[in-house]
Amino acid sequence: MVLNIHGATQAYLANLDRTQQQINQAQSEVSSGYRVQTPSDDPAAVPPILQVQADLGNNRQVQSNLSSVSNELGTADSALQSAVQAVASAITLAAQGANSTVTASDRANIAQQVAGLQQTLVGISQTTFNGRYIFSGDQDTSPAYQLDSTQPDGVKQLITASSTRTIVDATGTAISVARTAQQIFDAKNPDGTDASGNVFGALNSLLTALNNNDQNGITQASSALKTADTYLNQQLAFYGEAQDRISAASDLAQKFQTQQTSELSTLRDADIPAVALQLSQAQLDQQASLSAEANIEQSKNLFSYLG
Repeated sequence: MVLNIHGATQAYLANLDRTQQQINQAQSEVSSGYRVQTPSDDPAAVPPILQVQADLGNNRQVQSNLSSVSNELGTADSALQSAVQAVASAITLAAQGANSTVTASDRANIAQQVAGLQQTLVGISQTTFNGRYIFSGDQDTSPAYQLDSTQPDGVKQLITASSTRTIVDATGTAISVARTAQQIFDAKNPDGTDASGNVFGALNSLLTALNNNDQNGITQASSALKTADTYLNQQLAFYGEAQDRISAASDLAQKFQTQQTSELSTLRDADIPAVALQLSQAQLDQQASLSAEANIEQSKNLFSYLG
């Protein structure tokens, strides 16, 4: 009889301990919001949880990179819009200078305005973003050009680095996000001569013709500037297209993040309403067990008294 009582007590204590563990687990899940807090909670769920967390981390980095390059592209786009406006102003000044009624003095005055536009364009080629010269290609710690009236195009090229800079989207696809000042303002033929659309060359030819009071030269420079204007707008379009691709890539990365966050929640997070119900039931079971045990002890004491 004593052994049976001892066995019943052991079973009671085991059930009570199990109920308390359920209460502790439920309370932990409710307070943390997580079903899986340690590997022992669900060993099979740990590898996919770690993988999704890694994917989320990579995605957040991609989004950070996209945001940064989006701001850089905005700076480049704004700079090239200013360059387009400067070339348009030069075309207007060329038309004024080509007029047969304009005097040499007038053309000299116009030349001063063109020189100012030349300085503006060189300044645009030196545009920086976060301390980087964004039109200097892979050597972005220094400007690519500076003014130099002794040079054929009125500028001196300081570096000749190409631009290999790309940004990777959430799928691993590389997006080209930069062009060099040479590509934009100083297009060259394979033999090194100025190519059609060379902005620096066209502007300097206008400046030279105005200073020389050369009406025919001004007319030729005006034609070259119009070609340069078309070419420069094509470079501007590159940055507009890059901005569109970055915007689409950001939207895709955000979509992936939403999916990954949902997947992580499914793997790791607790179902709070269900866990709260389990907690309530476990607490009720615990209270019932304690009450039942108390009644049994009271009965045993009564039998001992009667005996």
